[in-house]
Amino acid sequence: MSKGMQKTGWLLYGFATFFISLFGYIYYTYETARSEIMAGIDSKLLNAAVSVNHILGKDYHNQVNAGIPISSAVYKQKMRALSEYAKQMDLAYVYSMVLRDDTVFFSASSYTQKDQNGGRITQFMDPYTEATKINKDAFFSTEPVFEVSKDQWGHFKSIFVTFIDENGHTYLTGADITITDLNQQLQLSVTRATITGCFFFFIASLIAGLYFLQLKRSLSTDSRTGFANHVALEYYLKKSTKHRMELAVITINEVEDISSFYGTEVSDKVMASLLNYFQSRLPNDALVFRLATNKIALLHTRGAEQDFDDTIHAFNQSIPVLNEPFIYVSLHAGIASGNKLMLIENAHIALQQAKLNNQRIIRYENVFKQVEEQFRYNVKLAKKVKEAFDNNRIVPYFQPIYDTQTKQVTHYESLARMASAQGRIYTPDYFLTVLKRSRMDGLLTRTMFTRCIEQFRKTSISWSINITAQDILDPSLSEFLEQQLRRYPQPNNIIFEFHETEAIAYFSEVKAFISLLKNKGAQVMINEFGAGYSNLSNILKLEVDGLKLDRGLVSQAHTNDDSYMFIEHLVKYAKQLNLDVVAEQVESEQVAEALSKAGITLMQGNHFAPPTPYVPQS
Repeated sequence: MSKGMQKTGWLLYGFATFFISLFGYIYYTYETARSEIMAGIDSKLLNAAVSVNHILGKDYHNQVNAGIPISSAVYKQKMRALSEYAKQMDLAYVYSMVLRDDTVFFSASSYTQKDQNGGRITQFMDPYTEATKINKDAFFSTEPVFEVSKDQWGHFKSIFVTFIDENGHTYLTGADITITDLNQQLQLSVTRATITGCFFFFIASLIAGLYFLQLKRSLSTDSRTGFANHVALEYYLKKSTKHRMELAVITINEVEDISSFYGTEVSDKVMASLLNYFQSRLPNDALVFRLATNKIALLHTRGAEQDFDDTIHAFNQSIPVLNEPFIYVSLHAGIASGNKLMLIENAHIALQQAKLNNQRIIRYENVFKQVEEQFRYNVKLAKKVKEAFDNNRIVPYFQPIYDTQTKQVTHYESLARMASAQGRIYTPDYFLTVLKRSRMDGLLTRTMFTRCIEQFRKTSISWSINITAQDILDPSLSEFLEQQLRRYPQPNNIIFEFHETEAIAYFSEVKAFISLLKNKGAQVMINEFGAGYSNLSNILKLEVDGLKLDRGLVSQAHTNDDSYMFIEHLVKYAKQLNLDVVAEQVESEQVAEALSKAGITLMQGNHFAPPTPYVPQS
């Protein structure tokens, strides 16, 4: 399960818990309020009933129960007092009662304006024919009695409180509140509880909405660079009403190695730089996504088909994407257009083919034709390479490294060439890929080393040869090289060159192998320095004897200030450490002059001499 799905699941669980708690809170609030209201009403009724006794006075019922009539003036005065009190207490009625021969009589009662208007004012000793059994039993109770009942005056909740006059006769005082009033108060409680609940619900909904918005953004955005990610791309393709689209998927080849060496912070900076590069050079309707750690996607729904091709081809791999540290990257791209449902899959197929063929860009519509042609070509070329090995047509060419101060050759680099049956000479660009696919790269190193030993054994000429990580990991080849060094008269004349990127990727293995070579007297250089990570402090841990600058860095020495400053700084530092610095592929006088100005004295390239199959013997 993805982290996004886990977050969503926990969020839904949290909200379910919240809503259950919310409704529980509303119910609890209602019940609590209802209990408080009912308790308050009961207390209010009780106080009112007790107050009736005080309003009437203790002698009032002594006189009533003794059979002494109450004058009309006194009765009216008592009724007005009770009515005023009932109005103040917001009660329907307050009254007193006596029981005679199982009949209940009103000895005093309040009245309302409605009663007065309708001529229904209760008179002294009016019988209460609707008295219930509870009402009558209350005359014999020692505790207040509550009752809910209906009569001609309405629907009430009532209280009856028993009193005893001085002669031992009982009488009741009572108070009524209408059920309508009671329900209104309860409804008010429910309303308040609902409003409170709704307020919390609104706050929760607002927070949930903001959280979902943030969650959606976090799920569809690459947190490291701020660009939309693969989720956003898939969602856009799903929701878009456009039928024709074009998608380019670009892989940055060195990102994973950069991440493992420098850490994710640096690799993310590399990706952010590239994402911004493409975004700034594409039409406004084009979208840029970071699909994965080392992948970028470009999408647009209209415009010329060459937009992506031109932009990707325009990316200069010889210019560093970061200056601190200096980092160069290379890329491959696959482009697909048409049905939006197949865009991602087709673009990845094209990308895979671009990587296999080592081409900058391949379009999906050209894949199958190219694959078929490439298969036939690879089979044919593999056969040619095998025949070249069998017939000793894998031969070394030698290119001198000049010291521009002494005008002398310091050593020669051996470069593999393949001669065809017709005598045509091919560089490694022609056959190296199929050679590696056929697992013949070890055979190439063994062949080249053997030829060089034959060439230089009886001379004092220094020479160099390239060694790959795969050579180091081949125990039989390592043993072969060790034996040859032991037999070689002057092993200090042999220089082994390792590619910087492989030296870093297989650091521990390369370090151990370098120690073996140096113990036998050979020298070691790092080749293509500046093409990968350019971390000199880690390279120095390998205890190498020199550095050979990357051809891309060299070619920009006279045009790019950053490249020139990097070379100049490196040369000064290398001299302090007694390291040789060689510039390869120096192709013009302008480049040579810039390198000399930066402090480089050892140079190699066609400007001085091309590779040849022969070396002047000394």
